[in-house]
Amino acid sequence: MDAANVQSNAGCIFFTVMFTMFTAMMPTILTFPMEMSVFVREHLNYWYSLKAFYFAKTIADLPFQIVFSGVYVIIVYFMTSQPMELDRILKFAAVNILTALVAQSLGLLIGAAMKIETGVYLGPVTTIPVVLFSGFFINFDAVPEYLSWLTYVSYIRYGFEGAMLSVYGYDREKLKCSIDFCHYRKPSQFLKYMSMNDANFWVDIGALTVFFIGIRIISYLVLRFKLKMMQ
Repeated sequence: MDAANVQSNAGCIFFTVMFTMFTAMMPTILTFPMEMSVFVREHLNYWYSLKAFYFAKTIADLPFQIVFSGVYVIIVYFMTSQPMELDRILKFAAVNILTALVAQSLGLLIGAAMKIETGVYLGPVTTIPVVLFSGFFINFDAVPEYLSWLTYVSYIRYGFEGAMLSVYGYDREKLKCSIDFCHYRKPSQFLKYMSMNDANFWVDIGALTVFFIGIRIISYLVLRFKLKMMQ
């Protein structure tokens, strides 16, 4: 990778995370309300419980998101000439897959709580502040103190930060420079510019896992509440 193109490469990494996020969220917002109508009818006929439906839905979603998100991310990784090191490839894929799972869970929550028309509008709208405080458009150091808490509730922040660390972190050697001077020839210097020099990859993985589990639990509670309202 050329040190002259690190900022362009950071943009590529960010929009890879964004793509996995949107492709996981939006189909769920569109399809789950239709699945919900079938489930409600069958549940009221005492065919199966909410727990059985929700557990089956969660287990069925996992392979789809893991395989398709993983395939896309790995193809992008190789096409953009990222470092060919197995641990970096696996970390890059893992953090993007987890981001997709969180986004899919958020789409499930929106789809469970609202009608399709409202969900299709609300999904992208609620994503705007999450993206804005992800660390790509505004460095964390530049965020005012009274808004800094928003960076910690942005799951895109953890996805993007983890992806950047997998590519530029872990004492990566100096990059080649095709021009007279490259300010970010040292990957650690670029991470410092992005306010990610003190970040920890496993903290990002842990945060995304907490988001995934937390949103899934909230979605279950929303479904349970809606069923009680219908009965």
